[in-house]
Amino acid sequence: MKWLVVTTGLFGTILVLLSSACGGGQSISVKPPDPPVGKPVLPDIAPAPPLNLELSKEKGRLLLRFSTLLENVGDGDFILRASRVIGDWQVYQDVQYSKSGAKPYLTPAQLVWGGDGHNHWHVRRVAFNRLLPMKDGKPVAGAKGWPAAKIGFCYFDGLRQLDDAAQDPVYSRFSCGSSTSDTAIGMGLSWGWSDLYPFMLPGQSVDVTDVPDGRYRLLVQVDDQKWFHEASRSNNVTWTDLTLATTPSGARVMRDITQGPSIPDSS
Repeated sequence: MKWLVVTTGLFGTILVLLSSACGGGQSISVKPPDPPVGKPVLPDIAPAPPLNLELSKEKGRLLLRFSTLLENVGDGDFILRASRVIGDWQVYQDVQYSKSGAKPYLTPAQLVWGGDGHNHWHVRRVAFNRLLPMKDGKPVAGAKGWPAAKIGFCYFDGLRQLDDAAQDPVYSRFSCGSSTSDTAIGMGLSWGWSDLYPFMLPGQSVDVTDVPDGRYRLLVQVDDQKWFHEASRSNNVTWTDLTLATTPSGARVMRDITQGPSIPDSS
């Protein structure tokens, strides 16, 4: 059993049990849900500002590494199911109802195989990170910036965040599949739980080798394409600002790290 201490700046320190972070809880059913009864109960996915920022020299490149944390502060679970016979996946979001069952919605979301050490399926654009240049305290208008290497998420119950949340994890990473030949997968994030991708994992980085010195914003945004049903979109964007500089000896360093809006307690 291994523990990981994650220092989160303004958010203090998180102690993560790696065995559960690798897939505690049950595998989600990939079958269509029972018919909905009652009223819809929506999830609300909110990101924390990028955490644990550090510069790392790897294979001759300079990487800005960081951790990403997504939390469900809505009243319902965030559940996606995907299936295929041949060819492309069809991805559904199951919106839970107050009495029982759920209503499935076909989404434009796509799956991508995480063959970079994750070895399971990820959903594109659940969230993404991008480094943007800043001027006069704001990101430069129209700047494309530099994207993070990570291209998708397999999310699951990793850290219990809210006091009233379920005591034990419900959703596991093992539902995200284990082979490129999978034909059905699922993933979920319970209300009051979060999914943490630590900075040392593959994809949790931006290549800043050729990024000039200056002030930058490391942005994280959830569901920028508005593909998923959520209780609110007002908390879908946050960031960490930083300065990249070169010392007289030629070393690249980060300075003046400040964080954007934190996760609200509930929707």
